[in-house]
Amino acid sequence: MNIMAVTLGVLSCLGGMAVPAASGWAAPSSPASAARAADMVARMRPEEKLSVLRAFPAPQAEGNDAGAGLLTWPGVPRLGLPALRMPRFDDPHPPASAMPQLPFLALAAGWDPALAHRAGVLRAHDEWGRGRAMVRVGGVDLLPSGRLQAGEDPFLAGVTAGMVASGLMAGHVVPVFAALRAEEQGRGDGVVALPATLPAAVGQFMNTSMMGLSVALETARGGALACGGMIHACGALSGLAGMLRDQWHFGGMLMAMPGTLAGTDGVPMPPMTAVGDGVDMEQAQGADEGVYAAPLRRALASGAVQPARVDQMAQHVLTSLYGTGVLDHPPPFTRDRKAAPAGPAPVEGLMADIGAEGMVLLQNENQVLPLDDRSGPVLLLATQDLAGPLATLGEALRHDGVRVSQSIVSRGAPPPPQASQVARVVMLTDRDADNAFITALADLGGHVVTIMMSDSPDRAMPWLDVVDSVIQAWSWHDEYAAPLAAMLTGTRDFSGHLPMTFTGGFYPPGMAYADYHAFESAHIAPLFPFGYGLSVGGEVSYGDVHVTHEDATHLGAAFSVTDTSDHPVRAVAQLYLTPPPEAGGVKRLVGWRSIALTPGHAAHVSIPVDPHLLGQWDATAGTWSVPAGTYTFSVGSSAVMLMHQASVRLPALHVPAMLENLPSPTSQGE
Repeated sequence: MNIMAVTLGVLSCLGGMAVPAASGWAAPSSPASAARAADMVARMRPEEKLSVLRAFPAPQAEGNDAGAGLLTWPGVPRLGLPALRMPRFDDPHPPASAMPQLPFLALAAGWDPALAHRAGVLRAHDEWGRGRAMVRVGGVDLLPSGRLQAGEDPFLAGVTAGMVASGLMAGHVVPVFAALRAEEQGRGDGVVALPATLPAAVGQFMNTSMMGLSVALETARGGALACGGMIHACGALSGLAGMLRDQWHFGGMLMAMPGTLAGTDGVPMPPMTAVGDGVDMEQAQGADEGVYAAPLRRALASGAVQPARVDQMAQHVLTSLYGTGVLDHPPPFTRDRKAAPAGPAPVEGLMADIGAEGMVLLQNENQVLPLDDRSGPVLLLATQDLAGPLATLGEALRHDGVRVSQSIVSRGAPPPPQASQVARVVMLTDRDADNAFITALADLGGHVVTIMMSDSPDRAMPWLDVVDSVIQAWSWHDEYAAPLAAMLTGTRDFSGHLPMTFTGGFYPPGMAYADYHAFESAHIAPLFPFGYGLSVGGEVSYGDVHVTHEDATHLGAAFSVTDTSDHPVRAVAQLYLTPPPEAGGVKRLVGWRSIALTPGHAAHVSIPVDPHLLGQWDATAGTWSVPAGTYTFSVGSSAVMLMHQASVRLPALHVPAMLENLPSPTSQGE
């Protein structure tokens, strides 16, 4: 077997939890799907080929609102291709589902691909049953999507998004990796870290957003892409079509959101421009509107666009659809009353598990946690904005046997009198405006637990040195209450790790991105680093790292992880690479293992390393350039808490943009 087609996309199972070794780069679409698509296109009439390049609002039958807010892809009835429905991907609030939108950052904080796959399966069940054939997947994007949306590491984001997408595909729903809203691009201080001028060369983002996208596509083994929205990503990346088709061998479709085949002045672009940008399908705002309606027909008639190009576009569209089985198992146009709905129980269980695995313990001084009867009554505080979480968490704590009182407080007012009469105060907070109140609360001299309930990695924490415990609980879902109460009371341990650096509002000078690469380059320690997370009672140690390599394209690192405490612990063992200066020189995540450990026992861990992560993108050659030099691998529990390292000397290497015929992710015992 060609060594470039070996085991880089494998999932291993340690301690009963499936986690990634390393993902290969963007794989070609399934040959069977591409072959079926080509055969179908060959059977289509010219008008039918044009029809499959568009989705648009369809008229609703009187009294039937099942398709309200959705677009319809018309299919080809003559050839048995069913019509399909999809949301507008520029709509930040798509039509209601039984499921909430997946909380990507909380999901990524669990570092658990198996949970991400399960989330995709349940989401597919709900979307398919509601007649939707496609759904947007967050976390990765053509342009950098910002830490508030995706975290900060393209490898972690790509694997997480790819596993959600693989779950969607298992349920015959097309995952669409789509452009994001402009407001999601910003960091905490309002800076938008995008190029000053567009279009920009696609190769500029091969180490960031495009890396995450390629990992997601390979992990999912299919799907579709979308461009557009408020950031005008259609045409924003020069060379995108060549990258997708010639170097990644991606056979699926790139679609444009409604209205985004127009410039910022609202004037529609010529069809040959949209075609040249690689757009295969247009989400149109009306049945007869859009660049791929009458304008494309005129361009075909004039010879500006060739029929063979339309054939390619139609094949890309059908390849994405055949790859998920949605054309063989189309969802109903009305709610399928016979299909068993995802229902409250599975969805609530999923959201509870996302909270349980994703909540991160950042600090626990004076052994304030876990709470128990010996610590006395607990006072739970929040502002009126968090009255709902206050009530659900209070109820969960009482259910777990904790004596809890609770109170709504006002910003600017002093702490309530009972705050000085209890041994433990738990404060729920979701904004910097609470900081003065938290400081005043700690000044009373009691023990304070601060629970942060927002996704901002730039939350200021001027009270950090005067409170005892700090928990990152992410944007709140009521299903988080029971697992959070269990973690507060010690019946379950914290196991989440940060998917981005928590800065405290401080950025390294001149850095557009406050990620762990920026802090590493600036030689500054962040407040809480990427990958960080504590356990209440468990502690682990790492053994020496041993690098194994048959050659430069078949690398791996092996080490042991031991639970040195008297409590079980779930460790997230993280493997980082520091390449030589000529290969970029900046430390990067190249793999991890989530491991359930028992006291006194060790797990032996082996992590293969994708050769794409060794070097830098060479836009001229269209390959990843890996210079000869010494490459250092380090293992630990965060990007800065690294215990052991080992180095290996590698020869110069050029790695293709994608690996052919990589195995699909699987789970296997170890």
